[in-house]
Amino acid sequence: MLGISIATLATWGLRLAIAAPVLAIVSIAIFRLGMMEFRLPFLGLVLAILLAAIALLLSAGALIGGLGGDGAYMQRAAIALVLALLVLYAPLNTIRKGGSVPPIHDISTDLENPPLFEAVPGVRAANDNSLALDAKVQAAQKAHYTDLAPLSLGGAPSDNFAKALAAAEAMGWEIVAGNAENGIIEATATTALFGFKDDVVIRLSADGGDTKLDMRSASRAGVSDLGANAARIKAYFAALK
Repeated sequence: MLGISIATLATWGLRLAIAAPVLAIVSIAIFRLGMMEFRLPFLGLVLAILLAAIALLLSAGALIGGLGGDGAYMQRAAIALVLALLVLYAPLNTIRKGGSVPPIHDISTDLENPPLFEAVPGVRAANDNSLALDAKVQAAQKAHYTDLAPLSLGGAPSDNFAKALAAAEAMGWEIVAGNAENGIIEATATTALFGFKDDVVIRLSADGGDTKLDMRSASRAGVSDLGANAARIKAYFAALK
């Protein structure tokens, strides 16, 4: 590859492939521990992805150029290739998901009268995404998430409130507020890997002799949620069922 020896390609490919996951883990840990806001750890993740991509190219070049050559260098190149692919899998999968969903971060089962957050704004930062209703976002959701609808439960809202609250707690969400009289539950969900905060409001209302349960899930950061909020609503409804 451009006059570079197979040994050099394999050696540097392995070095970068080892550095990439280390940098990614440190960046995520710094953010999760609250040592920095997201911007610098995010740059660390971007650099880790870049290192993994370079390691992939170097190791692939070593493997292709060294076919039938020194087994030790081929082993290094193979290890580097695997490590690089492991680091690149998550961002590539994220890009794939992002291309299949609209770039929105606020999802509701009721687009005509979405549940409103009352307690959650008090625990959000000033630079978090706005919770104001956006007609363009609602139109994009209506066009894409055609299967999202309120959940119907037997019995009055007062009969289902404790069950709905218990299900939210079982999801691992932090309960911000719960008002049995108004049938409103507000909570915050934290994503497993990066620790992003998404806020949830659940509304139980009377529907004849039954209960209509609506839910809204909104991300505090990012333009696109990559489908996470819709998936959260579906998972919660499945738990209730």
